[in-house]
Order: sequence, then C-alpha cells, then structure tokens
Amino acid sequence: MEANTKKIILITTGVIAAGTVLYFVLRKKTDSSGSECDPTGNGGNCIQVDPATVANSLYDAMKESGTDEEAILLALKNVNASMFNQVIQKFGKQSYNKFLGNQINITPWNPLPLEPLQVWLKNELTTNEYNKLKLKYPQLT
Repeated sequence: MEANTKKIILITTGVIAAGTVLYFVLRKKTDSSGSECDPTGNGGNCIQVDPATVANSLYDAMKESGTDEEAILLALKNVNASMFNQVIQKFGKQSYNKFLGNQINITPWNPLPLEPLQVWLKNELTTNEYNKLKLKYPQLT
C-alpha cells in the first residue's frame, strides 16, 4: 500500500471516529421509553416534576390572605393530568377556612376543617382560572 493511500485511510478513520464520538456526546437526551411524557415513544421532551414540590408551592401561594394566582399557574405549568393526581395526594388535606379563604380560625375552640387541594383551588381562583384548570385536570370537577 502506498503512503498516500495509508494517509487517506487514517484520516478517514479518524474523521469517522471523531464524528461518532461527537454524535454521542452532543446528541439531545430524550425519553424514548414511551412514558407518560411521550406515550408514542418518539422521544418527546419530558420535564420531570416533583409532586411534593408542586404541592408545597401551591400551599405557599394560597395559605395567607391574598392568593398568588400567578404562582399557582406557574407551579402547575408542567404538570400533566396524571401527575396532578400525585400532587393532590402530596397536598393531602390542610386546614382551610372556606369563608375567609385562608387558615385564619376565628373560633379557636372549633378547628378548621381539613380540605383537599381541589377545594382550595376552587375557592382561591377566579371562576375563569378555575375553569381553565378543569379543562387540563378533569379531577377538579
């Protein structure tokens, strides 16, 4: 084999090897397992959401007088319907004053009732915002 042919083969092999390494290093990491993020298995974008973190964010946005509606919508931005069930479970039931819309108990001898997330959202959001959430999360009905 001539020296020129050896040189071309070495360069070609090096370019192919470098291209292969770059492909595996720089390719996008996707979830192609057919999970709930992409049920087709085509590798759609999947944002991982921690239900406990979302539940805590929702609680913090609603616990005081004056609800932070923007924080509620932001916390639920990447939560799909099946993940919302997990958020409901993590939220559990919290003391809630339906009349004042917070946790202020005007009758200390009578504890506030424990209410699930659905009740909190229905009372804290405007009808329009709540109806939008009902479209995304059928569990709110």
